[in-house]
Amino acid sequence: MNLYLIVFLLLAAGVLAEWRRPEWERWLYPLFWGLLTALLMFRFGQGTDYVTYHATYLTIPLQVDWSAGYICGYYPEIGWRLLCAAFKLAGVPFWGFSMVLGAADMLLLHRFLKKYVPMKVAGLFFSFPVLYVVYLVSGLRQGLAICIFLGVALPFYLDRRLLPYVVSVLFAASFHKVGYAWLVLVAVGYLPVELMLAGVGLAAAGGLLLHVDATKQILINLMPVYHLKQFLLEGNVSLFAVGERLVSFGVIGILYMQKEKREEDRPREQILKAYLCGVCFYMLMCGNAYYASRYAVIFKVLECVLIVWLTEEREKLTKLAALFFFCLTLLMGVKNLQAAAKEGNYLKQEVNVFTYPYISVFHMDKINDYYDYTKRLNGKYEILMEDQIPQMTEE
Repeated sequence: MNLYLIVFLLLAAGVLAEWRRPEWERWLYPLFWGLLTALLMFRFGQGTDYVTYHATYLTIPLQVDWSAGYICGYYPEIGWRLLCAAFKLAGVPFWGFSMVLGAADMLLLHRFLKKYVPMKVAGLFFSFPVLYVVYLVSGLRQGLAICIFLGVALPFYLDRRLLPYVVSVLFAASFHKVGYAWLVLVAVGYLPVELMLAGVGLAAAGGLLLHVDATKQILINLMPVYHLKQFLLEGNVSLFAVGERLVSFGVIGILYMQKEKREEDRPREQILKAYLCGVCFYMLMCGNAYYASRYAVIFKVLECVLIVWLTEEREKLTKLAALFFFCLTLLMGVKNLQAAAKEGNYLKQEVNVFTYPYISVFHMDKINDYYDYTKRLNGKYEILMEDQIPQMTEE
């Protein structure tokens, strides 16, 4: 049976136990954090992008130079290339690199949960469907960038130490360029929450306008940029994702409006504004689900703070809201695990959310029961090789 699913369901039970007996958190949280960390560190071949990252790791050159080509001339981002090169110089195989990366991700996530989420088991649970399954298990570069934001940049932001915040965001963006979107928070931090709430409606109207063919043609003629063309012409709308974002936003907005405001809640209001910024991003870009999810998820991971904060009083309304988010997270967790099973392209056996295999570094050859790992790795290597050769021409 799917080990990720088993741990996720146990984690859901842990949330209920933590809700009923808050004092149990002191042993429940280390237990579940340890389980999730072990699953992440000791996996092999798990995640839709694992093989691609393995091939990328093999093709990254050990020689580092400071030409324009090496710094910005080819994929992936320079921070990731330098990190991989350092591990390769030390003779670390990719599975060892992945283990260290998984431990670092979870330590950064722990720092975030410890500082900002009173119910840390719930924080792990609400982070599981998107952050853990999609980005820590599979999207390694973006997962690392998100964890750096949560564990390093966010504390600077909430302390209004803007220079260290900008530096740490740029560092995170050196691993994945979506991190540059966090720079917008420097300005957002000065806006009132009510304006951000209204901004969601404006962003939704803008998203609808961008969906009009005439608007697309005008923008493409004004800015004939590759990514803009791809965003406007090749995307599609995910109605499920739009609905999930809007309903979650609606519930959080209602809870915030009825909550008594206190001076000590200022940092969480800043987190709320960052989350609302993500909702605005998603609604504005909802015409292309790929781009919308990429640039909005970096703010959506803050949702776990808001859910715990806004339901802490345990009145009738907040209890209903807590139940809603609990059920929604269960749904999203199972859905994303099913997507991981489907997108894994397992060829030799039928794989679904219940039979999704957990292959560990101790039994790496087991992956061949599901597909020829070496053949797939070599295929990815050949495709990526040309992209990994730095262009040494100075411009």
